[in-house]
Amino acid sequence: MMNKKYFLIGILTLVLAIIGYHFWAASQAEKQIDKTIQEQAEQTKTISVQYSGIDIDPFSADITFNNLNIILGNHIERAQKLKIDLGYLDFLNIYIGGAEYGLDHLDKAMIIALSPSYTNKVELQEIKSDSLTIAYEGNALDGVQSAVNGTAFGKDQSLEIQGSNIIFSVPRTLLSKVTAQNLNYSGTISRTEENFWKAGTHYIRLDSLFWTPSEPFQNKYSFFIKGFGYPADAIPFQSVELRTKTISQTDDTLEIESSLKSELALLTGQGKIILKQPLQHSEFLNMNIALSDFSERFANVLNNIEQLLSISLPKSKNGVTIQLQGSIDNPKITE
Repeated sequence: MMNKKYFLIGILTLVLAIIGYHFWAASQAEKQIDKTIQEQAEQTKTISVQYSGIDIDPFSADITFNNLNIILGNHIERAQKLKIDLGYLDFLNIYIGGAEYGLDHLDKAMIIALSPSYTNKVELQEIKSDSLTIAYEGNALDGVQSAVNGTAFGKDQSLEIQGSNIIFSVPRTLLSKVTAQNLNYSGTISRTEENFWKAGTHYIRLDSLFWTPSEPFQNKYSFFIKGFGYPADAIPFQSVELRTKTISQTDDTLEIESSLKSELALLTGQGKIILKQPLQHSEFLNMNIALSDFSERFANVLNNIEQLLSISLPKSKNGVTIQLQGSIDNPKITE
């Protein structure tokens, strides 16, 4: 009986010791990660990372940053909470081997951000949402070094992102502002490439969105927009999709496919675009636009326009097709 009692006490002590160790290890890891981040930021001198605290779950190994602010030049990224969901082995790699060793052995992670935002202070551009869920595959250290130092990727990288209640604000452009209920994004880049956004392959879809055009656009086409029963500052669309891939990095040429669906019609585009700075100066190259799947109301409007202006739109069995040239902020229709 006495042996059983000591055995139970021993088991209980062992369990408490294991639990206590997990809490102690989590606390030590929090300090280690905080120290490493600040040391790396001081060494690069191009990036600032601020947060009100780091929390590590002792058993799931999830890392949570509270009130996170990342400043890289004119770019600011914020999140009320940023939770990094790691495997337990990945956590041990960071704790035992250090942040650099851990990131070098981290090839998969799930990141959940609450109230994230991105701001470009120079161009006053902003993207924000209620939440984002990011699934990452690749090599984390390789990805961080490439993002900060602009070096080529050593391994293939991929991102899958889902978001809710997204707001894109691009003032002083035709786009101006877009809000969407849902966001789905996927992006990949191959090793040896240097710029994820320019050299990668990307797909984005937005659902249940509203477009607030620039004021000049609203003033010019307000009567036409209101004729369809829509306010000029909140034009609804069912969905928009965009696919891009790099053709030439020497002149930043992308091949794009896009579609914009509304209750009135389906607008699709296919061609190339040469990226310029700022973005709205980017130029169309062999860009074909097709308008199809007309609603009865929209078909009547097109017929009325043809009769009113005594013109004949380039119609086919697939709808109306045109070719664009010029820039994003000053597109022109070619014959």
